Amino acid sequence: MKALVVLAMLLGFSPVAAVAAPHQTLSIVLHANNASTKRLPRYRVAAPIAVQVAGDASRFDAVTITARGPGGIAIRTPLARTTDGFQGAVRLVRPGAWTIGLTAQLGAVSSDVPGIPLDVVAPDGSEAAGYAGFLLSALLLVAGVVVLVRRDLVGPNVVTKRS
Repeated sequence: MKALVVLAMLLGFSPVAAVAAPHQTLSIVLHANNASTKRLPRYRVAAPIAVQVAGDASRFDAVTITARGPGGIAIRTPLARTTDGFQGAVRLVRPGAWTIGLTAQLGAVSSDVPGIPLDVVAPDGSEAAGYAGFLLSALLLVAGVVVLVRRDLVGPNVVTKRS
């Protein structure tokens, strides 16, 4: 019985439990009238994308992202100022072709940076399998703890025979 409990607890700490969604990033560096980007080939739908805008962005008062996607969806997100530019996160809610644009504000003057194309895809089955494995591992861990606690509370079952 103890071996079963130990096995359940070990499975609770299996590598499957360590499955984590990869971090999505988008880096934009502004140079005068140009923008260079460092982006992923594809982004997962509804997962946060960490956006960092650097370079000449540090001289602006504010920077806002406008994401335009399938079906005319538009998402506007202001970015927070950092020491070397701006950063924030955006979630793209539908799979398909998206265009990310920046609006930079300096005093009363605003300027738009041309759109950056992004490909957003729906998660595949392997991600769901990872979550299912994590759930199974957690259940096995809880079951092992319950068996140990119950055994300590109830005590061993000793049957005595009276003559």
